[in-house]
Amino acid sequence: MADSIAIGGYTITAFSDGRLQTTIEGAGASDTAVIRAFTGSENPEPVIFAVNTFLIEGRGICALVDTGCGNTRGPGLGKLTTNLIAAGKPLAAITHVLLTHFHPDHSNGLIDGAGAAVFPNAELIAHETEARFWLDTEPSQSSNERIQRNRQAAQQVCAPYQKRMRRVQDGEALPGILARVSPGHTPGHSCWIVEDDGDSLMIWGDTIHLTRLQLAHPEIGFNVDVDPAMGAASRMRLLDQVSADRTRVAGMHLEFPGFAYIVKRGGKYELAAE
Repeated sequence: MADSIAIGGYTITAFSDGRLQTTIEGAGASDTAVIRAFTGSENPEPVIFAVNTFLIEGRGICALVDTGCGNTRGPGLGKLTTNLIAAGKPLAAITHVLLTHFHPDHSNGLIDGAGAAVFPNAELIAHETEARFWLDTEPSQSSNERIQRNRQAAQQVCAPYQKRMRRVQDGEALPGILARVSPGHTPGHSCWIVEDDGDSLMIWGDTIHLTRLQLAHPEIGFNVDVDPAMGAASRMRLLDQVSADRTRVAGMHLEFPGFAYIVKRGGKYELAAE
């Protein structure tokens, strides 16, 4: 499968930040039958999935969608900047960073170990609903410890971009690049849609974490979902949409490079490669 695709005059290239390890229980799949069906075992091994980012180039734009984990999640992650530089993409050449949401594996790569901006010339763009939830409230103003930690991290990584951050609503944020909120995983979790010359790509963030499990059981959320029921509803709505419209998707946790189509057969969703 190609690491790059063309959407009209845009080229979208997948870049890996590494691979993240979790457990099937972390997906919220507490039902033993579901776990057994997914893993073939009642005592499943750790689950490892990709952490992808996507670079959109064209029309004078060099926009990175999500930034990976930075140096916060161990040696298996934080590989984005090395991979960008190796591909001849200087960090100073990134004109925009578009965030699907503020979870650490999507935004911690905004800063280096000293707290400085990794992308010194980039405008940071995020959905207004998402930014308001994570950035406009003190971390202590939540009873959920995970939200407290993630809110503190989001405010830290955004600090160097404060004077060049733009909050957007649904619609066109850059020429042919549109934000569309898909809430639940986080309040303002967003898809970024690239449209040009009659073609389109939906970069759908964390709509799916564990591909095989959540395509078979889209009602199952992940343990970091802020609103699991809303997240499941958003997931099922997007799965219906992209399978009916034959819209190509790009996922942060689909197997690298993360480009795929979703098809629906016999009432079940399936992943189809390019």
